[in-house]
Amino acid sequence: MKTLLCVIAALALLTLPVLAETTIDTKGSRIAAGYIDTGSAGNNTTGAFAIPDVKLQTNVKVDNDTTAVVRLDLTNGMVNANVDYAYIKLDNLINNLTGSKGQINPEVIFGRFKADFGEETWSNNPVEGALITNSVANVNGYDEGLQVKQQLPIDLPVILAVSFALLNGDTAAGDANGTKAYNLKVSGQMKNAIGPGGLAFSLSRYDSGVLEGVTTSAMGVGGVPATYAADWRRMILELNVRYDLLEGAQKFDPSKSPLSADAKGVFRLAYGQGGDSGASATKRTYTYIMLDGIFNVNNKMYAAFRYSYTDVDIGLATATDPGKTTRISIGGGYRLNENAILKAEYTINQEEEVATNPKLENDQVGLLLTLKW
Repeated sequence: MKTLLCVIAALALLTLPVLAETTIDTKGSRIAAGYIDTGSAGNNTTGAFAIPDVKLQTNVKVDNDTTAVVRLDLTNGMVNANVDYAYIKLDNLINNLTGSKGQINPEVIFGRFKADFGEETWSNNPVEGALITNSVANVNGYDEGLQVKQQLPIDLPVILAVSFALLNGDTAAGDANGTKAYNLKVSGQMKNAIGPGGLAFSLSRYDSGVLEGVTTSAMGVGGVPATYAADWRRMILELNVRYDLLEGAQKFDPSKSPLSADAKGVFRLAYGQGGDSGASATKRTYTYIMLDGIFNVNNKMYAAFRYSYTDVDIGLATATDPGKTTRISIGGGYRLNENAILKAEYTINQEEEVATNPKLENDQVGLLLTLKW
C-alpha cells in the first residue's frame, strides 16, 4: 500500500509542471430553447416546446501550441450524448520541428472534426445563425482524419488561405473501407474595400472516395442514395461569395459568421453541384443555391432572410425523382446582451408536386432564445 501511495505521489509531482500550464474552458458551447410549430407534416406537428440545439464544448490548452477539444451534442436534452468534436489542434508544428520561424507553418488538426466545406457549415445552427433554420442543402459532415490550414504567404491583392483534409469518408464513427476521402478549400479576401464594404469568396471540393457498402451516412445532399451499390462515390463542388456592408469604423472579418460580424449588413451567395455514382447505385446529380442576408437595424435589432433550393435528378428510371425543393425564411432577432438573442422566424417549404410527393403542410414558425458562451 505504501508503495502504491508513493507511486501516486511521485506521478502527481511529475505532472504538476504540466498542470500549472494547462487551462480549461468551455468556449464554443451553446444552447437554443423555445417554441416551434412545423405544420401537420413536420416534427413538431401541433407546436411544441423544443431544445433544437445544445452543444457542450471543453477546450484543454496544454501549452501555447497544443489544445485538445471535445464537444458533446445534447440536442433535445439527450441523456446519451453524441461526441461530434474530439480532436487535438497543433499550432506552430513545423516551426517547432525545424526550430526556426518559417512562412509555411499550418495549423494541424487530428481527430474527429467538422469538414471545412463551404461557409454556411460554420453557422448552420439556431444559435450562431441569424435564422432558426438552415438552407435546404445544408451540406456538412463530421469525420475522423487529419487537416492542415494555412494562409498563403503570397503578395497579391487577395489574401489567400487553403485547408486540406484527409478523411475516412464515412461520417459515422470509424472507417468502413480502406479508401480515404479528401476535402480541399481555397478562400480569399480582398485587401481593399469594394465600394462601401468588403468582399470574400471560397471554393470547396469534396470527394468521398469509394464507399464500399456504406449505408449509414455521407457528407452531401440528402444522405445516401435510395439504392446504394457495393461501391459508390460522392463528389461535391461549392462556390461561396460574401459581401459585408460597412459603416465608419466597422471592420471586415469574413472568419466571423454574419450574426457576429462587425457590419451593417452581410450578404452571401452559395452555388453547388454534386452527384453520386456507382456501378448499380441510384445515380443522381444535384444542384443547389443559397442566398441569404442580415441587416442590423441598430446594435440590438436585426432582420434576416434566406432563399435556397436543391434540384435533385435521379438517373434510374425506376426511382422517384424528388425534383426541386425550395425554402424561404424570413425573421429577425433582438440581442438581450452580447451572448443571448431572442429570435423569431417564419419558413415556407415548397416541394415539387408529383403523384408520389403531394404538397406537404410543413411550413414552420419558431420563437427561440439562444445563448452561447
